[in-house]
Amino acid sequence: MIEFRNLTKKRINTAEFKELYNKIFPPKHPESSRKFELSVVFAQPHFMRRLNKQYRNKNKTANVLSFTLEKGKVGPSEIFLNIKEKKLPYLFLHGMLHLKGYDHVKKSDARKMEKLEQKILNK
Repeated sequence: MIEFRNLTKKRINTAEFKELYNKIFPPKHPESSRKFELSVVFAQPHFMRRLNKQYRNKNKTANVLSFTLEKGKVGPSEIFLNIKEKKLPYLFLHGMLHLKGYDHVKKSDARKMEKLEQKILNK
């Protein structure tokens, strides 16, 4: 289940986000079960900065933040997107991959994640 919350006044068309979600978790995929709950929150830059400071101890505005209750497992999760960013669907995809356990701490991991992002976007 995917839920959208918009904390801004900007109108958001969520169709592209739902399409990307279904590419990552096709309806017949085991992780697509109803147990997986995802909340996508569209927020202003000042809110993203506050979250980034609170949870990552970084005093700068984040473009995307992903949180899951169970690290390494797909479960109840939230993705926060900075409404001022131009590539929101891409950032949503990036956040989804973080929830699935991907990261970009090492260059090799970053390349792997970028390849997967491009593969999904080109489906």
